[in-house]
Amino acid sequence: MRRGNAGRIHTGNEEILSDILRNLTMLEKAFERLKRKNWHGNRYPDYVIEIESVLIAIRLWTDDHRAFTEVPAFVRILGAGIERIGRLIGDLVAACAPEKGKKMEKRSRFIRERARIFDSLFLMVRNLAARTDLLETAETPVGIGIEKALSVSFERRLRQTPVPERLLSVSKRGRKTCVFPCSDPEFYLVLVNDPGRFKNEVLKNLPALGHVCGHKPGCVGEKGFRPKGFRQKPRKTVTRGGKRQTFPIRMAQCVGCGEKFSVLPSFLPREKHFCMDIIGEIVRSACLFGNSVRGVFEITDICGRKLKSVQTVMNWIKWMGFKHPAEILTRAGVKGSGYFQEDEGFEKEPDLRTYSVVMVDSENLLVWHMDYADRVDEETLCESFEKFFGKIAFTVLGVTKDKWRPSTNALKSVFHRIWIGFCHRHFLKKFWRALSDWRKEIGCDYREVKRIYEKVKRILATANSKTTLRIKIDMVAEPAFDHPPVATVIDELKKSAVHYTVCKRRNGIKKTTSLVDNFLKIVKRKLRQAESFRDPNWAKLLLRAMANVRNFVPFMPGAKNAGKSPFMLANGSTYDLPWGQVMNLHNAFLFAEE
Repeated sequence: MRRGNAGRIHTGNEEILSDILRNLTMLEKAFERLKRKNWHGNRYPDYVIEIESVLIAIRLWTDDHRAFTEVPAFVRILGAGIERIGRLIGDLVAACAPEKGKKMEKRSRFIRERARIFDSLFLMVRNLAARTDLLETAETPVGIGIEKALSVSFERRLRQTPVPERLLSVSKRGRKTCVFPCSDPEFYLVLVNDPGRFKNEVLKNLPALGHVCGHKPGCVGEKGFRPKGFRQKPRKTVTRGGKRQTFPIRMAQCVGCGEKFSVLPSFLPREKHFCMDIIGEIVRSACLFGNSVRGVFEITDICGRKLKSVQTVMNWIKWMGFKHPAEILTRAGVKGSGYFQEDEGFEKEPDLRTYSVVMVDSENLLVWHMDYADRVDEETLCESFEKFFGKIAFTVLGVTKDKWRPSTNALKSVFHRIWIGFCHRHFLKKFWRALSDWRKEIGCDYREVKRIYEKVKRILATANSKTTLRIKIDMVAEPAFDHPPVATVIDELKKSAVHYTVCKRRNGIKKTTSLVDNFLKIVKRKLRQAESFRDPNWAKLLLRAMANVRNFVPFMPGAKNAGKSPFMLANGSTYDLPWGQVMNLHNAFLFAEE
């Protein structure tokens, strides 16, 4: 059946266009496999990026202008674009050579696998060309104007399509998967094979876990859930010791809206071949300990089955760092105290300025905000704090920080009526350096420097208001205060006295930024050892992964809170599960947006 007016689609054309769009998507995925096979990380040649940009541009343009399939210009432009893809892929075949650094393997096998990918690429291009020829066209009175507009829009799409960042693409199939607490594989097999017990012990408790999955829009889930068979394919997962086990996956259905979804135990991650405990141990080693990503990859045989590629570890880090720490904690039902310690860390990198902006809760040690920035001016910090502000459900009352003015102004701009306290230790370090310069100049005894330092330190610790602090400092008559560097530090103390004494009036504001400083030590050590950190996107993912892992991993023996994690200190629900399973249970890895 044909519809005569322009903008209304011929029925046959609609089916053909759907096939074309599906083939374009398949072509992008096949090309992604070729990239992973030939180049390590994101070090792609320019012609590879060009091909992918053209692929994305053609798919987006075709989808945006699908109402004009009967216009001859649409068919010509689409055919020319597909022909261009074929020529570019042909040039790629002639120039394709794997970059050094990719995992070595048998050359004959490598050549066969690459040839199969090329064959599939050419086959899809031929299918696209054949389907384009099937599109039916019709002349319309406004055809000339439409043809010009289509040509202009296609050229604009090619120019405006950004360089694709495919490394950060994630699946969104997690929307139809719920996770329940279960750490014992043997118990799970018994539970999943008993429908009545599974309904009573698992499905009835799903609403209490706070899952947003399992319902269609508008459904409140008042009628509960019922078992609905099993997934067509069970999960084959590598468990501890390297043994691959098969686990059947139960399906459930909402009684009210009829939505079907999968139900996973907490020890099984979404769409991963390894169990959650193995992934957790490897990522913890890569994010918090002194191992580089490649170093972790080399020792992964401790889990009984060595990984095939470094990219697997990178994917796990990306998985752990995809969500902002505040988003995960809010999703898990944790509420902050409202008082934080804030600081920025600088790490000099080749051709890349690297700053980490961190906010740690003063009460429970949780890292609520972790961001990457290439500068720390007021505008950039405002953007960073606004990201954090948009993901929390409580009021930020106060912050302890250093005297960096851009961050102070940014905090005041984003958080209304915030109390800001300055770190005592930062001041005392400056004061000690100034006194040391004074001692070198006049040649006095070291004990004299220490005496003056202890006197000012005691005043700073006991003063309970800005007036008291200024009066006590003015009452100290020391010759060192006439030395210019010392006088500058003392003047700064008196000028900012209200910020140095605010900790006496607000119990949540601490005297020092020790918590955030200790965390930044871990960050600085890892930034010197991490691989693939020269890319800003990976930098952001790694920093967030470090914060998320730090929030859930229990402190080691010897620590003040040994055996407890910051998440536990904040009274988060752990259900006596290992830390990685706790994150999995609270949907820390759910990529789909609610």
